Amino acid sequence: MNNTDPNPDFSLPNIDALPSISTVVGIGASAGGLKALEDFFLKLPSDTGMTFIVVQHLSPDFKSLMDEILARFTTMKIVNTENGSTLEPNTIYLIPPNKNLAVADGRFLITDMDRDQIQRPVDLLFQSISKCFGPNAFAVVLSGTGSDGANGIRVVYENGGVTYAQIPETAQFDGMPKNAIATECITHVLTPADIAISLSEHANHPENRTVIDPLTTEEMSGIRLVFSLLSERHSIDFSGYKESTVARRLNRRIHSRNCKGIQQYAELLRTDRAEVDALYHDLLIGVTKFFRDTEAFFSLQARINRFVSQLEPDEELRIWVAGCASGEEAYTMAMIAVEAFARRGLPPNLKVLATDAHQGALDRASRGLFSAESLEFVSRQRQNQFFTQISKTQYRITPEVRQLIVFAKHNLIEDPPFTKIHVVTCRNMLIYFKPPSQNAAIASLHFALEKDGLMMLGSSETPGKLQDEFETLDNTWRIYRKLRSLPLAIKSYDQLRAVEQAPRRLVNILNRDQPEKLSFTGLLKSYDLLLGEFVDCGLLLDEHRNVLHVFGNASQYLQNSSGRFTGNLLRMMEGEARRSIGAALVRSARDSKSKIVIRDIPFEIAGEIVDTDVTVRVLHSTGADAFVWFIEFGTPTTPVATVETEVRVSRPGDQYDALEAELTFVKDSLSATIEELETSNEELQSTNEELIASNEELQSTNQELHSVNEELYSVNAENHRKITELQEVTEDIENLLSSTDIGTLFVDENLFIRRFTPAATRYFNLVDHDIGRSLSSFTHTMDLPDLSDQIHSVLNTGKNFIREISTVQGDRVLLRVVPYMSGSERKGAIVNILDFRALRDDVDSADQH
Repeated sequence: MNNTDPNPDFSLPNIDALPSISTVVGIGASAGGLKALEDFFLKLPSDTGMTFIVVQHLSPDFKSLMDEILARFTTMKIVNTENGSTLEPNTIYLIPPNKNLAVADGRFLITDMDRDQIQRPVDLLFQSISKCFGPNAFAVVLSGTGSDGANGIRVVYENGGVTYAQIPETAQFDGMPKNAIATECITHVLTPADIAISLSEHANHPENRTVIDPLTTEEMSGIRLVFSLLSERHSIDFSGYKESTVARRLNRRIHSRNCKGIQQYAELLRTDRAEVDALYHDLLIGVTKFFRDTEAFFSLQARINRFVSQLEPDEELRIWVAGCASGEEAYTMAMIAVEAFARRGLPPNLKVLATDAHQGALDRASRGLFSAESLEFVSRQRQNQFFTQISKTQYRITPEVRQLIVFAKHNLIEDPPFTKIHVVTCRNMLIYFKPPSQNAAIASLHFALEKDGLMMLGSSETPGKLQDEFETLDNTWRIYRKLRSLPLAIKSYDQLRAVEQAPRRLVNILNRDQPEKLSFTGLLKSYDLLLGEFVDCGLLLDEHRNVLHVFGNASQYLQNSSGRFTGNLLRMMEGEARRSIGAALVRSARDSKSKIVIRDIPFEIAGEIVDTDVTVRVLHSTGADAFVWFIEFGTPTTPVATVETEVRVSRPGDQYDALEAELTFVKDSLSATIEELETSNEELQSTNEELIASNEELQSTNQELHSVNEELYSVNAENHRKITELQEVTEDIENLLSSTDIGTLFVDENLFIRRFTPAATRYFNLVDHDIGRSLSSFTHTMDLPDLSDQIHSVLNTGKNFIREISTVQGDRVLLRVVPYMSGSERKGAIVNILDFRALRDDVDSADQH
C-alpha cells in the first residue's frame, strides 16, 4: 500500500479560514513565455473571480514592462506585487525582478533571491499557494527551459489542486512543460488559449467544489465499479479504501476527461487502459520528505537508541517501513538506526524492509535520487554523512545507506506480514482504509513485531480495536510498544475469495480436454535409462567438482566420512586416488581437448585394494562457457575423438612435486593478474573521478547558462515587444504630421535638425540627408531674419514665440516656436508654420464639394 497522505507541511487548510477569493492561479513561465501569456490572457474572461499570479525568470537589473504589455490583452487590473499586500479577485499580480514571491495567510511574501544558488521561483510560488489554498490552488506551467515548477506541480496535485502544462510542441521552449508532464501530476495538457478556456469553465461550474458532499447511491455504485476495474488491471483491491477519501481525486479525473459523472467515467475505464493506469497512479502516488514531522522522529530516535543497546551481540535490528512511497521515510529510518549503532561504537547491523503496493514508487525509491527540496528538514551534518550532492538540485543516498534497505512490492492488507521485526512504521495510510481494512493492517503489523517492538503510526491514527495489545509511549506522535508475543489471527484475503474462486478452479479441471503430455520428470527417467546403456561406471561433475550424476556402480569408489555431507568429489576420496584424480582434473581443465587416463589407481572396495584405471575429460555444451567433467572407472567404453594422455601412478613424492609446481605456477599467475587488475582499477577509478568532477562542473555551468539565457530571452522578448510598439507610435505620429499639412521642424538645443515634415520644405530648402545639420546653414522664405535668435530665446526662457509674418512670395503664415520638453528639461524646439492661404483654399474646396 502506498502512502497517499499529502505532505502535512502542505495540508488542506480550513475552508472558513481562507481569504475571500475563491481560486488562485499560479502561472510559471520563462523563455518564450511572453507569447504564451498573451495568448492565455487574450482568451481569458476578466470576471472569473480568480486571482492570477505570474512568475517569470527575470534579469535582476531589468525594469520589466510586463504590466504594459499584458494590459493590451486583458482588462483585468495588473499589479506589480508589494510585500504584505492582500490578494484580490480578477487581478493579475507580477513578480518583481530579483525577488522570490510566495503567499502566506492570504498575503504576499516577497524575499530577495540568493543569486549564488539555482533559483526556482515557480516551485516556491506553487508550493505556497497549495499550502494556503489547498484544492482551490491551480498551477499553470508555460514555455521555458529547465525544470522549475515541476516540484511545485506535484505538491499542488497532491493537495487536490488542478494542474496545467502547455503542449510542448506549441511552446517556444519546451523544457519546463516537458518536466512538468514527466511528474505524471498534470491534470490537463493544452495550448495557452485552451488553458484559459478550461480555467473559465472551472470557475463557472459549481461541481468543482472544495468540500465533497455526501455520496449518492449512484455515485457509490459507480465508485465500486471503478474499484473493480482497477482490481482487474492492477491486482489491488481498492474496496478497502473509504469512498469519501478517494472521491476528490476521482472527481478530478472525471473532469479532466470531460465526463458528466461517475457512471460515464466508469464506462470510459472499460475501454481505456491508459486512463485506468492514470487513475491507479493518481490514487496511490504519495508526497513525503526526509524527517517529515521532525519532532516525531526525534521521539522515535530516543527509543531506538535504547532498543539498540538491548540487542544481543551480533543480533540484527530489523525495521519495516510499510507504505514507503518514494522512499524518504525508509532512508530516514536507516539514518536513525545507523546513528544509534554509532553511539554504541558499533558498525550498523540492521536491515530496513521498505514495502509499497505501487511498483513505480518503489522504482523511484530504489534509485536513491532526491531533489534538494526533499532535504529541507535534513541537518547539514546528515547531508554530509548520508548524501552525495551530484548537482545543485539533486542528491544521491550514499551506498553505505542504500545497501541497508530492501525495497519490495507488498500489499499490507492482502500479503502475509514479515516476522521478527523490531520497529515498524506505517504513517498516514490507515486513515484511507475502512475499519475492517484498518484492523487487518494493524493485525499484520502486530504479527510482524517482536515482543517489546516499536510501532509508529500517523498523528491521526490509532491501533483501534487492538489498542489493548500496545502500550502508548508517545500519544502525540503515535508511538507504541507491543505488549505480548501472542500472535493475533489475520484473516486472509485468499480465504475471503475462496468461495468465488472455487467455481473457476472447477471449470479449469473440467476443461482438461487435451491429452496429458509426458512430464519433465518422466523425460529425465528416460534419459537416465538411456545413459545407463552406454556408460557402465562413471561420474559427472560440475565445474566446482560437485557430483551431478552417478552411472552404474561408481558409488563403490566413493567414501562418505562422518559429519556434514558434501557433494565435492575430492572430499569423498582419500589417499592416492584423491591426489591423482585431483591433478587430472586440473590438467584436463587446462587442456580440455585431451583425455587423461590414469593407470592403476588403488581403491579400497569391500575391504580389498583394487587397482583401477580412471579416465577424465571435459565436456562442453555448445555455445556455453560452463563445462562438466566426466570420470569413467575401468576400461573406457565411450568413444571420443580426442588425444589420449596416459599417466601412471608413480612415487608419492613425484606426485607432490608436480602438484607443488603446478600450485606455484597458479599462484604466480593469479598474483600477476590481480596486480594488473588493481592497476587498471586504480586508473579507471581516477579517470572516473575526473569525469564525475568535470561533469558536475559542466552541469553547474550549464544550469547557470540556462538561467542567464532565460533572463536574457525574457528581457529580449519584452524589448522586442516595446520596439514594435514604438515603431507603431512613430508611424502614427508621422502620419499625423503629414496629414495636417503643417510645416513642422524639430531642432535640438544646438539648433541641429532632428526631423521635419514634407510641408516644411516649402519654407526651408531641405532634403532627407540634411537631418543632423545646423538650421543656421539653411535659408528660408519667411520675412524673419532673426529666426535663429528667436529659437534660442525660446530655449532659454521656455516661453512660446508666435507671430504672423509674410513670405517672399507674399503669402501670410503663422509662425509658432515652442520648446521640446523631455521630462522637465528643454531638449530642443519645435517650429510650426501654418499657411493661411493654403488653409483657406482647403476650406473653399470643401465648401464646393
